[in-house]
Amino acid sequence: MKVTAQVHQAKGFETFLSSFGTVMRPAAAMGLNEHAQEQRRQSVVRIAQYTGVPQGRVGSKTRVIKAGSGEVMEAKVRTSDVAIPLAEYGNPVWVRDLNPMADGKRGGSVSSMKGAEATGWNVRRQFVGAFIAKGQVLVRKGNGRGKLKVLSMAVLANELAKPTRPNTAAAEVYAALDLQKRVLRHVIRALGS
Repeated sequence: MKVTAQVHQAKGFETFLSSFGTVMRPAAAMGLNEHAQEQRRQSVVRIAQYTGVPQGRVGSKTRVIKAGSGEVMEAKVRTSDVAIPLAEYGNPVWVRDLNPMADGKRGGSVSSMKGAEATGWNVRRQFVGAFIAKGQVLVRKGNGRGKLKVLSMAVLANELAKPTRPNTAAAEVYAALDLQKRVLRHVIRALGS
């Protein structure tokens, strides 16, 4: 048995191969950027849902750094914000009963609460030893009376990227489902034209 092969090369095939690299990279970058925009949108919704921080605040601090079609193709979803104090969205309450005779009995407690009460991550709870002063939820730090610490709830950058937070796992699942399909769709569309 003898196998022979004849190669027929069409001129269109040479053109296709020469334009392959110049067409494929920008198309892949477009698909990657589209995926990053969708990851941003879903992350904003998820973070707002489980932290209790309004979607507008999360969305205004979260942006996409787009990928270029250069050698390294990388799109990033970045959140830039400070730690959000409990007083901002937590609706803090601290009742301090300064009159121990208020209920008509002598020797009542001076404070009826163990600490300030506020909502963080959609859970209302008391922060033992905390109090409200100057519009912030504070707790004494160390032994000195002059050292105070402002209590905060969510740090949006941690909520976006920290592996222990729920958003990271959900983003990885979505990337496994969507990223390859989206990039391939853009590449195929570019090669077909």
